[in-house]
Amino acid sequence: NNVALKADGNTLVEGYNYFADASSDATVSMPASPSVGDVVTVKAGNLTSGAKVIINRQGSHTIDGLTSIAVESPFGAVTMVYVVANDWRIV
Repeated sequence: NNVALKADGNTLVEGYNYFADASSDATVSMPASPSVGDVVTVKAGNLTSGAKVIINRQGSHTIDGLTSIAVESPFGAVTMVYVVANDWRIV
């Protein structure tokens, strides 16, 4: 699996995406052209001062029917799988 350090403004990749400690929000996007079965995991660092990692969709894809989700807990994580065209699901 890929392991990638990500920051505000980046696009997530298939595999593991992790973030450094943060005191302000980081807003990122899901991959633009996923294939069914792709898995994206997001792992936050120590989030302080109310910071969160905001994950936005790309194009018409949704994430459990939403246009964005957020990781709000310090060291929190979320994993999503692309199950069918335009549909990411949280697992």
